Amino acid sequence: MDEYEFSENVEESLREDNISESCYTNFKDSLVEALIKEIRENVQGDGWKLKAFEKNKDDKIFDAFLKNGEIKVLLSKKIDKQKHKFKKVIVKLDFSEDEKKKIAETYVNTVLEGYYYLDLCLFTSDDEDDNDEDGEINVDTTAKILSREVYGILSPDEIIQKFKNKIEEAIKIIFNGNDDE
Repeated sequence: MDEYEFSENVEESLREDNISESCYTNFKDSLVEALIKEIRENVQGDGWKLKAFEKNKDDKIFDAFLKNGEIKVLLSKKIDKQKHKFKKVIVKLDFSEDEKKKIAETYVNTVLEGYYYLDLCLFTSDDEDDNDEDGEINVDTTAKILSREVYGILSPDEIIQKFKNKIEEAIKIIFNGNDDE
């Protein structure tokens, strides 16, 4: 999967979220969208077009990503003006743990640059389990939130190790900016 393109898609979602203030951007949806594009590019060829995925495709694609499983897709090919030929194919998703972590890191890195999204959607004190004793958002609480956001593919410790400076910078920008208002 193209990491740059994945990052661009997440950034676009965050920009749209900033406009609509809907907090709909999430790892699962962003990943599924990228995987659908990759699957489409890989199965289409020789006149075959991707016609359909199996029911509940988003859940099945995401589950296949997490567990290195399979999904079924239906391809169609135009034989003549009125006839189409169809075939079902199985697509196996096989990502190493390192690849999954890299994808999760790309998502976390991109989200940490979306200050408005962080402030509006992730840095909320709704979940008492995330906040420290003072109810404060800090590096540890942010790492817990982000780990949950990427379905535990990265642990809070891995997020702190990789993104501590970026998390500190985001907290400083968001909360110092809010103090000035």
